[in-house]
Amino acid sequence: MGTFCKIYGENIRNQILEYMLENQELDFAVGDMAKELNISRPKAYELIKTFENEGYINKSRVIGKTQLYILNKENNIVKLFLRDFKECLKLIIRTYSKKQPILTKKNVICELS
Repeated sequence: MGTFCKIYGENIRNQILEYMLENQELDFAVGDMAKELNISRPKAYELIKTFENEGYINKSRVIGKTQLYILNKENNIVKLFLRDFKECLKLIIRTYSKKQPILTKKNVICELS
């Protein structure tokens, strides 16, 4: 689990939210997501239906018999999740930049601020 789940709670709902935020530009199949997150397919489908009803995700396309979904970045609550997720990423960068040097393309060590 990532920083988002550590901050907002380590539960299946937040695992799925974090997965969708990490892959916000990509559509995804529920089965693939369930496998990657190591959760049951029935529970994944149940929560995806809930997220769809809440307007957090939209159906994007069908490949074969598989429905794909994508994060609905127009939803106001999703916008808040995206903002918070970005802040989580900044927290990770600040934490690790203090521990490890960062190399630029010219192999010059620099610090992140």
